[in-house]
This record gives sequence, structure tokens and C-alpha cells, in this order.
Amino acid sequence: MAILIIGATGNIGKNLVNTLLESRQQLLLGVRNPAKARAAWKFRASYIHFDFNEPETFEPALSQVERCFFIAPHDDPVGSVEVFLQHARHLKQLTFSSGRTTGGVEGKPLHAIEQRIWESFIPATILRPGWFMQNFTGWIGDDIREERKIVLPAGDSKTAFIDVRDVAEAAALTLIHGGHTGHTYELVSDQAFDHYQVADMISRAIGETVAYQPMAPLDYIRRMMKKGWTRDVAEHTVELYQLVMQGREEKTSPDVEQILERPPRRLADFIQEHKKAFR
Repeated sequence: MAILIIGATGNIGKNLVNTLLESRQQLLLGVRNPAKARAAWKFRASYIHFDFNEPETFEPALSQVERCFFIAPHDDPVGSVEVFLQHARHLKQLTFSSGRTTGGVEGKPLHAIEQRIWESFIPATILRPGWFMQNFTGWIGDDIREERKIVLPAGDSKTAFIDVRDVAEAAALTLIHGGHTGHTYELVSDQAFDHYQVADMISRAIGETVAYQPMAPLDYIRRMMKKGWTRDVAEHTVELYQLVMQGREEKTSPDVEQILERPPRRLADFIQEHKKAFR
């Protein structure tokens, strides 16, 4: 039977779909806009409308599969996932992409979802990815390209970043092979850096000076709202970085190497590989 991928057009989802297709897996992509997904992968996968805000879409998608990968929705994440799990009790493997920053923090939605998954007794694996290396070529990269700055409310805290491709490969293995049920994996690199060090690595890679500018939370919220962010998104980002400053992202983990049987991708290599994106 096919593997259901929910969130196929997201950062992890796109890489996961590509990884599974390389392994010749049969895929059903549960997406809000099947036409958009079909334009990306065409006949290589099947498509079905799925939306966590529309519970009537749960059963048609889940009834066709025995394995599923999903990420949490933004709206009413705990409530909608509770209903989703009621339709998923027949699954032989459920892989949930949680988050390292808040997945282990009581009272946070991702932590509550993790608990609901274990309470459902569905054979499951929980992945807790750290902060993505791809953020530096994405939304953080806007400041690098425009101002040659990394501007974040991160102080001098260190982070063990992770390449999204490693997350996708780990997720693929949990869906294809046995032995991962019941596990929670911390998916981060085996090195941790502060943003001064990151700025230095990018500077050396592109031959131009990139500076790290730590910013106070309120100043950062104002800055990002001027760039077009909503206050809610800016405040949520600050909240996550406050947890980073508490050291929640500094600790490294052997889990990527344990799953993939190779070391995780390194940040310095990622920067070299993508140095054109900083220009």
C-alpha cells in the first residue's frame, strides 16, 4: 500500500517525497491543493485533498494507507490531531515531525501532540528536528543578501543545526524499515555554533563580511513587522529563540548517525554548497 505524506509541499515534506520516490515507494500526497503538488511530481505520486481544518478529509486519505508521515497544523493543532488519530488507529507506522525546541516542553502544543500519539497506541516514531540549516538561505538569508547581516534575538547561544535533507532521510527510513517504533529521535548535527561563528563561516565562504547583530526581543518584533510579518508570527519566533537562549538547542545528539549510519551533514559544508544563495 501507499505511504501517506501530509505536508508534502513543506520544507521536510518536499525532501521526504523526493527521497521516497528515489526508493520507488508508492506515495499518496495529502495536500490542500492537489493541483499544486501534481505540478511538482506529476504521475510519480497519487494525490488527495487533505486539510486539518476539514475533518471530513481524514478518513478518505487514511483509509488507503498503512503508513503515514505528518506535521502539526498551525490552527488548533492539538484538537485537530486528536480527531485525526481516531481515524489512524489502523496504521502500522505513524511518523510525526515534532520540534526539538518545544517538543519536550510541557504545556506546548507539540509536546501535547506527542503525548496524544503515545496514548493512541498507534505504532509511531517521533522526530524532533532542530533549527534548519536551510533557514540561512531562506528567511534569515534575506538579511544576509540585503544587508550582509544575521539579525536574530539569539544572543550568544549555540545551536546544533540540522540539514532538512537529513531529517527527510531519517523520516523515510522510519516509514520503510522496522525498528523505529516507539522511539523519539533528536535530529540535530554533531556540532553546535553561535551565530557569530555562523556569520564568520558565511563570510569566509563568500569572501565578504557578514556580521551577526543580536537584537532585543521587542526590537526584533518591530523589525520583522516592518518587513511584513504579523505580530503573532514575530512574537512566536521570539518565544522560540528565548528557549534557544536557555540552551535547549545547544546539545548535540547521536540519533542522526544512529538512523542513517553516517554522520549528519555539517554546517560548514552546507554553507559552501549553497554560497551562491548568499549573493
